[in-house]
Amino acid sequence: MSLTINLSGKTALVTGGGTGLGQHTAIRLAEAGAQVILASNDVPSIEETAEVIRQSGGEVLAIETDVSQPDSVSQMANQIQKELDGIDILVNNAAIYPSKPVEEVTVEEWDQVFAVNSRGYFLCAKAAIPHMREKNWGRIINISSITYFVPFSNLIHYVSTKGAAIGFTRALANELGAAGITVNSIAPGAFPTKAEEIHEDRDAYNQKILDSQCLKRRGTPDDIANTVLFFASDLSSFITGQSLLVDGGWAVS
Repeated sequence: MSLTINLSGKTALVTGGGTGLGQHTAIRLAEAGAQVILASNDVPSIEETAEVIRQSGGEVLAIETDVSQPDSVSQMANQIQKELDGIDILVNNAAIYPSKPVEEVTVEEWDQVFAVNSRGYFLCAKAAIPHMREKNWGRIINISSITYFVPFSNLIHYVSTKGAAIGFTRALANELGAAGITVNSIAPGAFPTKAEEIHEDRDAYNQKILDSQCLKRRGTPDDIANTVLFFASDLSSFITGQSLLVDGGWAVS
């Protein structure tokens, strides 16, 4: 038996949807029938992704947005409301991940990472909730990280925001459940994206990841996109407040 996820008639906002796992997730949401909104301050990336979706027959809207800024998120939400009526599915994915030892992290850098990775989640959720309440249906999917569950060095600000994403998910799920809105988070493990280019010896890094996982293959973008599709669909309608590790068993190995 196979299950088909059909998101026709739904709008899905993917922040940071122009690159990496966010890009692939946005494309898969469009393939499932959703009208996709790509939001990022990296305009070339979302325009390129939008064109890929259009070429495949999907419906897409690309909006330049700084998710850390209330005015920018408000303008984005107003445009979505005007053109597409509102947001049914929110994938809070946009994040920055500078790497340096804790002693070298400045207050300004700490605040900037939290502004994008935590405040951005809050602002986008707040913008999406009114339409979801009106429809008595909504899906909020917050991207966390394996780094919250397995210690990582030189990422103190990033890891802290990914822990915050899990607390945010649980609190929001509790508050919005009566309105028919589910809120869940996904914690990806290590995936072969451009973020890995910081590692000079890619072969050694790849082997290190495989040695860390129970499953002896690298994750693929589809592993995350499929999980997002599940949480975005009615297949997960009785699941909320959960954080799902998609990590090949890294956290338990």
